[in-house]
Amino acid sequence: MKYPAPVVLFITLSLFHISTSTLSGQSSRLSVKSVTETLQKGKVLRTTADLYFDLAGGRIINMTHAPDESVSIMTPEGKTSLYYPNRNSYLTIQNLALSSRNNNLWFFLNNEGYDLGLQGMGFKVSGIRQEENYTVTTWQAPLRALREVDKIDLVHENHVPVFLEYRDTKGRTTLKVYYEDYLRIDQWMLPARMTEIIFSTGKDSVIRRSTYSDFRSGKNADPRGFEFVIPANATLMNK
Repeated sequence: MKYPAPVVLFITLSLFHISTSTLSGQSSRLSVKSVTETLQKGKVLRTTADLYFDLAGGRIINMTHAPDESVSIMTPEGKTSLYYPNRNSYLTIQNLALSSRNNNLWFFLNNEGYDLGLQGMGFKVSGIRQEENYTVTTWQAPLRALREVDKIDLVHENHVPVFLEYRDTKGRTTLKVYYEDYLRIDQWMLPARMTEIIFSTGKDSVIRRSTYSDFRSGKNADPRGFEFVIPANATLMNK
């Protein structure tokens, strides 16, 4: 079985988990530039952003520059504030799906590359096998998740994840994720590119690619996002 990531494929934003208690002794800040390309129905949407990981506080600040300018502040509890500079207005959302714990880089920063947070979400190991240089671990979803996923294959090479596959109860593949171009950033091994293929019920699929660059940690991190505060005179849109 071969697992190299396709050259033409694009990003990922998946399911992850974090325990902030393990962050002691690590750099408490990381800033990174992000370019996300989404291919759907023959059209490509390109999004550029600066991401700021406040590991001690559990926050992620996302400063999006294109196609539209906005700033989102996400917390582990799922409270998100979304600010639009051009209108000087913002809204707040409470949804666990928007938790900072669900960000695609967050679990790597918490050194959870061994299971991508699956154990914390209730998945159980149902099998482990070796295929050439790859270790393939099959995870069984808990009953509450069976409507979305039945089994997940997580593939490691040299102790880092390189491939993830979701299957439903009928054995159909619903999601493939590729992790590549790993970099050593301080104490972390971080993928500089992630690719996701989402298989829909129709003939079309969604392909996304996120590429990360300009990693800065600790005192070298870009301070702008960490210092950002929504202006006091901004209008709350969802009163």
